[in-house]
Amino acid sequence: MSLARIASVLLLFCTQAVLAAEPAPLRWCYEDIAAKPWTLPNENGLNALLLKRVEKMLGERFVYVARPWKRCLEEMRRGDFDGIFAAADSEERRTFGVFPTLPNGEADPTRALHEDVFQVFLRKDGAASWDGKLLQVPSNGVLVQRGYVIGGVLRERGFDVREVTNSAADGLRQLAAGMFDVAVLQGLESDVLLRSHTTWSAKVTKAPMPYATRPMYLFVGTAVYERDPKRIETIWASIAAIRKTPAYRTQETKALRQLTQLKAHD
Repeated sequence: MSLARIASVLLLFCTQAVLAAEPAPLRWCYEDIAAKPWTLPNENGLNALLLKRVEKMLGERFVYVARPWKRCLEEMRRGDFDGIFAAADSEERRTFGVFPTLPNGEADPTRALHEDVFQVFLRKDGAASWDGKLLQVPSNGVLVQRGYVIGGVLRERGFDVREVTNSAADGLRQLAAGMFDVAVLQGLESDVLLRSHTTWSAKVTKAPMPYATRPMYLFVGTAVYERDPKRIETIWASIAAIRKTPAYRTQETKALRQLTQLKAHD
């Protein structure tokens, strides 16, 4: 065999060895409805931008796929995706996935992607009320977004949860139309949407106190974590590190400021 042939064979062998050792890209699912400023269908939300910085820092490769939220959860459960973002912790979700945790087993908020709020919206001529401690709903029906963790919380507290909306905008529209007395909607955007639509704000008000505030995580499938826990723990640690950088903090502040500058319209 000629030296050139030997060199060619060795190069091919080394290339194959490197490819075999390189981990496959991780596939993340995220909601296909905008939840500004955190997620946007075009991968320009803060969560995707943060994860792309993690890719660069670690030399990782991620694939981002937008789906309806419940579909993200179902397909992750089946193993079609390695994980989803941004997800709140719950016992039910822990049956098929892993959150970054503290030694006591609780989810670690320092490694979350961000913190989000679940706000209470009331129809002005309705009978529901929320004082920060007690949610009173004579009809017992509470509108929430499909697949969101707050639905399970409300069910456990005895409410008739109606998952009939995909977005905060849909929820506010249905409240203004008189279909419900109360909605518990996730996200800062819901408050901005209410203030920016005069036809909605004439009929709907936001309660002064949120119903809950929860950290939102990069949620990883159990099998994916168990296959390479060091890889996943490093990704979570990098999320925490990047969130503390001045550059990311500036970007986050700018995005939040822009969100509040929507102008009112009908």
